[in-house]
Amino acid sequence: MLVSLSLLCSFAPLVLSAASSTKASTTAASLTSASTAAPSSTTSSTTSTTSAAPGKRPKRGLAYAATNATDIMQANQTASVASWVYNWGLNPPNYIATSGIEYIPMQWGAADIENLAVTVKGLGATTVLGFNEPDYDQQSNINATYAAQLWMQYIEPLKNSGIRLGAPAISSGATGRPWLADFMAACSQCTIDFIPFHWYGSGTGGFYDYLYQLHGQFPNHTLWVTEYAETSSNDSVVLQFLNDTTTTLDGLDFVERYAWFGYFVRRRFLLPMGYKSLLAPPFSSDRQTARTTVSLFFLLKHRIIELKDICHQISWT
Repeated sequence: MLVSLSLLCSFAPLVLSAASSTKASTTAASLTSASTAAPSSTTSSTTSTTSAAPGKRPKRGLAYAATNATDIMQANQTASVASWVYNWGLNPPNYIATSGIEYIPMQWGAADIENLAVTVKGLGATTVLGFNEPDYDQQSNINATYAAQLWMQYIEPLKNSGIRLGAPAISSGATGRPWLADFMAACSQCTIDFIPFHWYGSGTGGFYDYLYQLHGQFPNHTLWVTEYAETSSNDSVVLQFLNDTTTTLDGLDFVERYAWFGYFVRRRFLLPMGYKSLLAPPFSSDRQTARTTVSLFFLLKHRIIELKDICHQISWT
C-alpha cells in the first residue's frame, strides 16, 4: 500500500496546479483551434442545471457494476468528489439508491422499453441515458432507424415531464460516429439534450482527437463521456492520463460529465488482465475490496486537504 500511495503522492504538484485553475489544458486548447465544425444538428440541446452537493465535483461520476455495498460507501465518503453514478440499467440496488450520489438511469437496449416511463418516474429521475453502444454488435446493437422509432415512441414523451434526454452512447470504434449521424438524421424531431460517448485507448492525443471530432460534428450539443479509460497497465501512465484528462474535462464548457470505466473489481469478462479499474481485487477473506491508486486519484483529485492528509507521512512537499 505504501508504494501505491507514494506513487499517488508523486502526482501532488500536478494536482495542486490543476486545482488552482479551471482552464483546459494547452493540448486541448490547440485541438480546439484545429477542429472543424460540421453543420449543426437539428435536434435540440439544453444545458444541465444539476448542481452537485458541497465538496463534490458535478462532472465526475462512476460507471458502476459492483455488487458490494462497501464499494459505493467508499465512493461516497466525505473526501470523495464523485457526484453521480449509473449502472447501465434502470433499477439501482438499494445501496446505490440510498448512497446520496445522484443515480442516472439508462435504457440499455430495446428490451422492456415499454416500461421506461413508469420506471423513470418512479425513481424521480431528472435525466435518462439512451441506448448503450447501439453501433456495436456485442452491445445493444440497434439499427439507427429503429432506434429513432423507439426514441420517438418511448423516450421522447419523457420530455413532457421535464426529464433531460441523453442520446444513445456510441463507441469510439469506426461505427460510432457514422451511426450517430444516421440516428440524428432519422430522429430529426427528437429532443437530444446531450450526447454520451465511450472511448478506450492509450495516450491523451487519441482521446482529445475523438472528443473534438465529436464536438465538431455536433457543436450544438454538450457531451457526456460515460465510459473512458487509458488501457495501459502501468499505474504512472494511467495516473498521468487521468490528471491531464480530468483537468481538461473539468475546464471544458461543452463537456457536462464524465465517468471512468469502471468502479468495480476487475472481472475477466469485463476487463483484460492488467487493466486499471478503480477497485482492486478482493484482498481478504471477508471479500472487502480496496481502492486502488487510480481510484484514490479519481475520487480525491482537487480535494487538496484530504489528499495532503493521505500523503502527510510520506514527505508531502
